[in-house]
Amino acid sequence: MNFKAILAGVAATAAILTAGAAFAQTNEPPPSGPVILNLDGTAIPTSYTQYTVDFTATSNLTNLSFAFREDPAFLLMDNVSLTDMTTPGGELVTNGDFEAGPLNAVPSGWSYLNNTFGAGFGGHVQGYCGIDPGTGPSNCYVDGGVQDYDVMWQAIATTTNDVYQLSFFLMDTGGAGVFSALSTNGDVTDQFGNGRNLVVYGGVLPVSDTGVPEPAAWAMMLLGFGGIGAMVRGRRRQAAVA
Repeated sequence: MNFKAILAGVAATAAILTAGAAFAQTNEPPPSGPVILNLDGTAIPTSYTQYTVDFTATSNLTNLSFAFREDPAFLLMDNVSLTDMTTPGGELVTNGDFEAGPLNAVPSGWSYLNNTFGAGFGGHVQGYCGIDPGTGPSNCYVDGGVQDYDVMWQAIATTTNDVYQLSFFLMDTGGAGVFSALSTNGDVTDQFGNGRNLVVYGGVLPVSDTGVPEPAAWAMMLLGFGGIGAMVRGRRRQAAVA
């Protein structure tokens, strides 16, 4: 990743950060549903790490859903892929590498489920943070639910009882440690909690809900790479920008 390029926009974008944030949730657990992967209790990756999981489709339409929580920092995801292992074919995920953008917005081909859980906002596509070598600057998806979970999903045509393999790359900007579904350090109201987790669902979890992208998330991520993100993070799902 080109960290110099990521930091270049800090001065021009710091004005959109807001203080005195209000939190909609208090140490909420992940949504219930047909979980196919839960990183709770596993080591947190500080550089891009590939995760792979197989699951059996229970319907001819599978809502592939990712629930993100990162109280103090951000999760970065790239190169999401889903393939049918029973009846081999092509790639099933639309815009899994997020190169179709759009930047600073909901990824094309994906939807949000955040309003269902009271979050109201969600993550966004960010430039200069992907892992595609040799192709120039590449995109990734950035998210970090505070004291609750942001959910992003995509409906995918599947064959009932076929086995599917999901893979994606993930890293965390908050430093090493162990994923935790809930905050356990006594702080259950703001960004100073230590809840960090990713949960993936392969089923009927979504309800119609698009939410809106977090208006200040990308600028705070830039500042976080510079070591001062915790000072200005606040509640990313709040305020409007001028």
